[in-house]
Amino acid sequence: MEKEKQQVRGIRRDIFALAIPAILEMMLHTLVWTADTAMVGRLDPASISSVNLGSQMVFTISSILGGLGIGATALVARYIGANDKEKAERIATQSIGIGIIISLLIGITGILTSNMIFRNIVKDPEVVTLGTQYLEILFIGSIFLIPLLITNAIIRGSGNTVIPLISAVVANIFNIVWDYILIFGKFGFPRLEVRGAAIATAGSQLLGLTITLTFLMLGKTDIKVKLKNIFKFKLRDIKSIVNLSLPATLEVTMNEGSRLISAFWVAQLGTLAFSGHSLASAAESVSYMPGNGFTIATTALIGRSMGARNIDRAELTVKKSQKYAVIMMAAIAIIFFTIPYPIMRLYSNNLDSVSIAARCLRVGALEQIPIAIAMVYSGALKGAGDTKGPFKIALIINLFVRLPLIFIIVFIAKARIEYVWLATAMQYVAEAILMRIRYKRGRWKSISI
Repeated sequence: MEKEKQQVRGIRRDIFALAIPAILEMMLHTLVWTADTAMVGRLDPASISSVNLGSQMVFTISSILGGLGIGATALVARYIGANDKEKAERIATQSIGIGIIISLLIGITGILTSNMIFRNIVKDPEVVTLGTQYLEILFIGSIFLIPLLITNAIIRGSGNTVIPLISAVVANIFNIVWDYILIFGKFGFPRLEVRGAAIATAGSQLLGLTITLTFLMLGKTDIKVKLKNIFKFKLRDIKSIVNLSLPATLEVTMNEGSRLISAFWVAQLGTLAFSGHSLASAAESVSYMPGNGFTIATTALIGRSMGARNIDRAELTVKKSQKYAVIMMAAIAIIFFTIPYPIMRLYSNNLDSVSIAARCLRVGALEQIPIAIAMVYSGALKGAGDTKGPFKIALIINLFVRLPLIFIIVFIAKARIEYVWLATAMQYVAEAILMRIRYKRGRWKSISI
C-alpha cells in the first residue's frame, strides 16, 4: 500500500512539474499578445487590420507545422524512457534538421507571395501595402519560429518544460520592449509602426531559438544535440518522425480549416453577432491553458513510460492527468457560467457585443469538461505513438458533427449565435467520447515506433 502511495505521489509530482511551467508559458504568451495588440491598437485602422490579418496567417501556418513537433516529443520521450540516449539524441538532431529545411521553404515562399496573398483578400490598397511589409518580415521570422517549436517539443519530450518557459520569458520581454521602441520610434530609433512590430516579433523568435538550441547543445537537458549532425539524415529515423508527425499535422490542419470555415459562416449572422462571438472566443481561449498544460505533461510522461515498458504507470498517469485537468477546467466552467458578463466587460465597452458574448460564454461553460477529457486522452495516445487515432477522430468530428451542425444553424435554422456555441459543445462531447473509446481499446499499449 505504501509503495502504491509513493508511486501516486511520484506521478503527481511529475505531472505538475511538467504541466505548471507549460501553463505559465501559455499565460505569458497571452499577456504578451494582449500588450502587442494594445500597442498596435494605437495606430491607424489600416495598420491594425494589416497586423491582425498577417499575424493570423502566420499563426495558422505555425499551428499546423507545430504538429511536426509531436513526432519528436513522442520519440524522444520513448527512447529516454528506454534509456537509449543515443537514439533520442539522433531523433532530436534530425527533427531540427527537418524543421530548418521546411522553415526555409515556407519562409522563402511566403516572402515571395506576401503581396499576392494580401491583394487577394483585401481591397484597401493601404492595407495591402502595410500588410505586405508586415507579412514579409513575419515570414523571415518563421524561419526561426518553426525550428523553435520543434526544439521546444524535443525539450518537453525529454521531460523539461522549464527551459521553454525561460526561453519564452526572455524572448517575450524582448518582444514587448522592442515593440514599444520600434513601433513608436523611442530612444532615437525610427518610428517603424507596422514594420517595427514585425521586426520585434521576428527578433524574439530568433532569440527564443538561440536560447533553446544553446540549452540542447550544452546538454542541459537529458539529451545533447550536435549541430554538425543536423543534416545527417537516416531514412529509418526520418520515416519514424514522419509517420508520427504527419497525422498530427493533418489533424491540426483539419481543425484550423474547420475553424476558418466556421468563422466565415458565423459572419453571415451579422456584424454584431460575429463581434460577440469573437469576444467570447478570445475569453474562452484562456480556459484551454490548463488542458493544454496537462496534455503536454501526459504526452511526455506516457512516452517515457512506454519506453520503460511500464504500462501500469502510463495508465495511472493518464488517470491522474485527467483528474487534474477536469478539476481545473470545471472551476473555469463555473466562473464562465456564473459571471460571464463581468468577464466580457473586460474585453469591450460595447454593451450590445458584451451581452451577446456573455450568453455565448455561458454556453461555452458546458464544453470545458469535455475539452479537458478529449485533450488528455489525445495527448496520451500521441505520447504512446498513436497519432493516427486523434487525426481520424478530428476528421469524423469536423466533417460529420461540427460543420454540418453549424451549417444547419446558420443557413437553415437561421438561429442565434448561442446555438453555434451549443453545437461546438456537442462537438466536444462527441470528441471526448471517441477519444475515450480509442484509448480504452488499448491498442496504444502495443505500438512500436
